[in-house]
Amino acid sequence: MRNFLNRYFADELTSDEKTNFLQEVDNSEELKEEFIVNQNLLVLLDWISPEYENNKEVVQHKLYEFMCRMEQHKDK
Repeated sequence: MRNFLNRYFADELTSDEKTNFLQEVDNSEELKEEFIVNQNLLVLLDWISPEYENNKEVVQHKLYEFMCRMEQHKDK
């Protein structure tokens, strides 16, 4: 499910996948907490990166890279 979390915030899910994923988020406290943390990170990245204000793709990519690094760190 973490893969879907990363893909959601990287805007890589289809419309159906997003709908199904958000239903899963709504039904799982653990997933909901992870979703909120990642959503907050995205807001922080957007806030602290004014030079990327007009380039949401760069911000999304940076968040995706960060989340991948976090995932690798968890696996250790």
